Amino acid sequence: MNYINVISLMKKSSFEEAFSSRVSVFDKERNVIGFLVPVGEWILSDEVKIEQIRLWRQRTMRMFLTQFESTFEKTFGYLKNLSIEQQGRMFFLLYDDKHRFVGHIGIAGVDGKRGELDNLVRGVDGGNPRLVYFAEVALLHWCFQNLGIVESDVRVISYNWLVLSLHEEIGYQHIENIPLKKITKDGVVFHEPTNTDEANVNYSCTKMLLNKDVFYEINDWVR
Repeated sequence: MNYINVISLMKKSSFEEAFSSRVSVFDKERNVIGFLVPVGEWILSDEVKIEQIRLWRQRTMRMFLTQFESTFEKTFGYLKNLSIEQQGRMFFLLYDDKHRFVGHIGIAGVDGKRGELDNLVRGVDGGNPRLVYFAEVALLHWCFQNLGIVESDVRVISYNWLVLSLHEEIGYQHIENIPLKKITKDGVVFHEPTNTDEANVNYSCTKMLLNKDVFYEINDWVR
């Protein structure tokens, strides 16, 4: 089964179906400390969860390369048009072991070889203090095993040192620091890749890469 079919089958029409397809999050002792629920059409009728995602995006906005006033309508549009309807993209809700919705994480740009780690947010505290670390490991393990990809990349704004450190621990390696040009248009802040001479901010976009073999060398317990 190719990656497009796998992703399509994960995007369920009801929460119950999605929950049955959840990805378990384990610690190194193989205790289940949380789970990832794949997002499908079901979320579009769940106003409470959409509002939580909106609020968390607003709180963490400066950590994203595109920055704007987060609204319910924009969040709904992202989930529908830029997640659910995209063949190469998946979005997961992160729950702790008490079944509390505490964050989200995704994979984008899947093409059968690679996929970009995307939209990692810890919205509220709860559960295992290293839940986000183990959730990232669980997602990558699932992607490597089910989507046929052999590498994953991620882009992080350079002052987000906590997330950079998290990715490094999992095995991502720095491959490029990309100068940025900050542009504001219609109330939206964009950070466009540029050359050093045209950069107008003192931070950059750090691009990182993780090879499948390296991932399993570092995280051999996950097998």
